Amino acid sequence: MRSVKRSPEPAFFAELRHTHTQWDDLDGGDRRRIRDALFQDFGPICAYCQQPCQLTQPRTQTGIEETSRPPDEESVDHFRPRELFPDLWLDWLNLIYACYRCNQSKGGEWPIGDDIKNQILTAAYRPRYTPVSEYVNPNEADSRKSAHEFFGFDVDSGEIMPAELLDEVEWSIARRTIQDIDLNDSELGENDPNHLWNQRQYQTYLLTEALGTLEDFNSKVRMMREFTLPDKPFSAFVSAYLTDRFPELDQLL
Repeated sequence: MRSVKRSPEPAFFAELRHTHTQWDDLDGGDRRRIRDALFQDFGPICAYCQQPCQLTQPRTQTGIEETSRPPDEESVDHFRPRELFPDLWLDWLNLIYACYRCNQSKGGEWPIGDDIKNQILTAAYRPRYTPVSEYVNPNEADSRKSAHEFFGFDVDSGEIMPAELLDEVEWSIARRTIQDIDLNDSELGENDPNHLWNQRQYQTYLLTEALGTLEDFNSKVRMMREFTLPDKPFSAFVSAYLTDRFPELDQLL
């Protein structure tokens, strides 16, 4: 996950609020405009898992069911779910550019007091976990820390985890975020190439291959910086990988 500096709300949002009262009233063209506006802020990758997003494809109807959506297809996520926060159905800063997989995993979830997931995580990660009532927010202005500061990685496996140097509440927010958005992709087997762990590792493979074509040290540094830019796929994991494998380069990156 990464923090994104958001632009001002697009002018056409006022018109949509004037002519519509809920998200389900918006037609495909309206939602396309919203996705395009979010794309300008977030770039082509999911704000949560950082995998590249495919553009939305036209759908065909089979009976009453739409054709299935690819897990990496772009979508609009309501950070605070509209079922629980109906007044935020068209709040610009509540709308997040996300892949369909993360959007579906998160669904209408929101941490509330001593809910069942807080109870389970409290038992599983005692004594460090404490019940929380928020997720890590990918909006730069709305987060107590930059989003990437909440997370660390096992660079050998690709697993994401809460960063160690967090206080109790921050660590718990990171853990709950990982749990509810399923940032370790529990639905897929770990041998599946589409598993997020494997996609993260594949990005470092691409970097290693690219570095092997370069001889000049400065060119290698520029290449590493390119792969760790915020709008690049899995850049948080690539940064963690480079820091672990080449700690002497940390200041250069």
